[in-house]
Amino acid sequence: MSSSIEEIVKDTFDKEEESVLSDISNYLTLLFKWHDTNNIVSSSDVEYVIKREIYDSYEFSKLLTGSSISDIGTGGGIPGIIIAILNPNTEIVLIDRKSTFIDFLTIAKSELKLENISIVKKDILKASFYLSTDTVVMKNFSNKKISKMSFEKKIIHLMRIIKKSKRVTKAYMLTGSPVLELSKECVKEFDLKTSKISTPFFDTNRFVAEATFENIINS
Repeated sequence: MSSSIEEIVKDTFDKEEESVLSDISNYLTLLFKWHDTNNIVSSSDVEYVIKREIYDSYEFSKLLTGSSISDIGTGGGIPGIIIAILNPNTEIVLIDRKSTFIDFLTIAKSELKLENISIVKKDILKASFYLSTDTVVMKNFSNKKISKMSFEKKIIHLMRIIKKSKRVTKAYMLTGSPVLELSKECVKEFDLKTSKISTPFFDTNRFVAEATFENIINS
């Protein structure tokens, strides 16, 4: 599987530095090894995951601002670990509530020697939750408590939780086309801006919703 991963990564990111290609390939090799017994990736199709999940995360990383970034509900580290590999001087905090993910991330951090990563086991839907970074990212975040909400209600709920952390100035969600159908009230409340992530590999594109929070007190 390793050679297959390396070949697909090199083909997908053919203009990237060898060191970055190596880090991404090593991460994916470890990820799929764990996936065989722990089901931590959305698909077992290696090429699909690289050309959809990893490519979109790679392009997503280019849109981000901030010197410190929290990836909430990070799961197996997509997009957080990709962001960390591409931005070695940026502090990345990977947050999830499940022990299976935390265990994998701890091993991935050690084996990949990603010194800019911190790993935190927390449930963001608990009242005591607080973020200490200036930027937040999430990719189709879901949870049983909010899974039945409409997309708009879900994004409002999550953005209001994030906004309570006064240091946060930006929040980005990597998601699908429903973000284009948000109401004017929702867009205005969070000063939402939407960008398309174009892909050469699929007919459908993902989008990034960028929220800006005002009246911030940096800590």
